[in-house]
Amino acid sequence: MLVSWKWLARYVDLSMDREELETRLSLSGLNHESTETPVENPNLSADDVCVDLEVTSNRGDCLGHIGVAREIAVLYGTELKLPEPKLDHSELPVQSLLSVENKFEEACPRYTARVIQGVTVGPSPDWMQSALRSVGIGVVNNVVDATNYVMMECGQPLHAFDYASLADKKIVIRAAGDKESITAIDHRQYELDPTMCVIADSTHACAVAGVMGGADSEVTESTTDLVIEAAVFAPLSVRRTARSLKLHSPSSFRFERRVDPVGVEWASRRVCELIVQSAGGKVAEGMIDTAPEIPAAEAIVLRLSQIPRILGINIGADEVERILRALGCQSDSKLSAGAGSFIAPSWRHDLTRESDLIEEVARIHGYDKIPEDSPIPVAPSSKRMFDSAAERIRGVLTGAGLSEAMTPSVVTAKLDQSLSPWTKRPALMTQTAMLKGAKSLRRTLMPSLLQARANNWASASVAADLFEIAHIYLPSESADELPDEVYTVGVVSGGDFFSVKGVVEALCDALGT
Repeated sequence: MLVSWKWLARYVDLSMDREELETRLSLSGLNHESTETPVENPNLSADDVCVDLEVTSNRGDCLGHIGVAREIAVLYGTELKLPEPKLDHSELPVQSLLSVENKFEEACPRYTARVIQGVTVGPSPDWMQSALRSVGIGVVNNVVDATNYVMMECGQPLHAFDYASLADKKIVIRAAGDKESITAIDHRQYELDPTMCVIADSTHACAVAGVMGGADSEVTESTTDLVIEAAVFAPLSVRRTARSLKLHSPSSFRFERRVDPVGVEWASRRVCELIVQSAGGKVAEGMIDTAPEIPAAEAIVLRLSQIPRILGINIGADEVERILRALGCQSDSKLSAGAGSFIAPSWRHDLTRESDLIEEVARIHGYDKIPEDSPIPVAPSSKRMFDSAAERIRGVLTGAGLSEAMTPSVVTAKLDQSLSPWTKRPALMTQTAMLKGAKSLRRTLMPSLLQARANNWASASVAADLFEIAHIYLPSESADELPDEVYTVGVVSGGDFFSVKGVVEALCDALGT
């Protein structure tokens, strides 16, 4: 995540030393990768620097300047200054200009749309161009630049459609048709499939949901009316689509890491405000919203006694409450009573249990303040019975001169049928071959071990005595039931009957059978 120091200062006081801040951010989980100065990056103004922060996949809230500013405000106990967008609406209700139908709620839990009429598309203001260039984003026009600015401001991707290009003035969120195609704004054509979500009008797809818009509905110099999209797309759906199409974008990067479902409305107002300021026009009254009711997060109970048990240090109840409230958690109880319940903010989907809250307290309090010799109780782990048995088997067989083999779980049909398996039911098959010609999940270890012995002989003239401890896969009687995954031991040896008998007896003795 590229962060402009000058841009960041709009939301939080940055009077501290920059290198000190970079260190504190790293200690709190936003690792500092590098810093560029105007000498190294000519796109930066003379009074700016660009800081590159590594944001982990669970912290999608920090993929915008406001998210990083929020972290700084909590770390330094300062105020977070958020813009409050204000819109002057026309008397025309948005529902009279546009309709939205969501046919794919699994891929799009929330979709909002506003309409702006009478815009003049042209260059964006100098301050906006400078901000975008400082974080490596090219400028296009005052509409597209505004959507990119808000995305880099709060982490919510947005999209603007040319209203005139939408057939029947209707937006439909739906699954793509089989082999349906779209020409994206990168002017390349992509073939879609029904697992992908598209934003369409009444006739064809206008955008690949959460990934990229379509060329035939993009904003141009002749555009006068806009539809502003602000939505929540399911991370798995976006990730699968982007990888399948080999089409990745800053929008897909953020949707894959989750966006704030409540913050969608703020982002929509904010981008409309910026567009009207630079392109003119009037915003139609209201906003179309397919999911105006956002379910509240469940309360998480935090026990004060768990903090020293997990961290090894005591942190006062007042400090714990201060940290969690500063992070946006809500609570109507006092920790001084010994426990309290907290509701995580909408932008922190990763906070779901007590240990998550304790981790947040430790992160903000400072990992560097936890002594290296903190008395954290450690309970010895007990071995599973299987692990103990496997160790004994391995010890007996290696002691008898056998070498352990690890063979693939899939075999060819010929190998599968070469020896009597543990079941007469047909082997389970993989959809695609993991190895050349091998699609059958093994029902016995013996064919694979014999093949391994043959390979050793062919390559090095070594008559290897081998064993393997691994799963076999036995189909169930009914197709509705899951197969049995059974751990078995297989042995192949060139020794005589009495040698093998001795190994089996040693195994029985070791296992107490």
